[in-house]
Amino acid sequence: MGSQVPVWIPIVVALLGLAGVILTQVLSGRREACRMAEEAAREERRWQREREARTHETRADAYAQLMGVLEAFDGVLFQGRAVVEADGELDEHQIGELREVRSEAQHALGPVVLHAPEAVRRLVSDATLPRMRLAAMLLDPKRDRTKLRPAWDAGQRGYRVMRARMRADLGFDAEPVDELFGTQPTVVSSSSESTSDPAETTSLPPST
Repeated sequence: MGSQVPVWIPIVVALLGLAGVILTQVLSGRREACRMAEEAAREERRWQREREARTHETRADAYAQLMGVLEAFDGVLFQGRAVVEADGELDEHQIGELREVRSEAQHALGPVVLHAPEAVRRLVSDATLPRMRLAAMLLDPKRDRTKLRPAWDAGQRGYRVMRARMRADLGFDAEPVDELFGTQPTVVSSSSESTSDPAETTSLPPST
């Protein structure tokens, strides 16, 4: 009788063993859940980086396309403005070229409006509308020649501010936008930051 083990001891041992198994399973489940959460977070960060890279590339392409088209637009506008200010008239080739680059500029606006942030979209019209107005004036036989230069200057100024904002948006070095408000209108070319107004020099119009 004295050597018999009390009945409650095996029960307690069994319960402790069961509790240990349950605790092990709980801890293992928690570790697995943490591991899966970390993997999901890493995957989300990876996808986020890829989305940001695609967005950046798409936006850069849209900006580059618009800037290239506007610089080509400037070349045609400059030539047309020089003819008209010399009391001449545009020939059929110049008229066709002017209408073509104007149409290209209009089509290039879509991707920028779609992908650019609001800070950039607000500046796009400042760069494009003066060019559109200048093109319309050059195509109008009843044009007022005194309005050609102001439209040209407004377009150059708007382009410089827009370009600086686009470069900043892409993370590139750019001249401070605030400083542009104290500068004189310039012609922007793809080969340099800016050149003097061709109306006051004998240099060729901006090339693309």
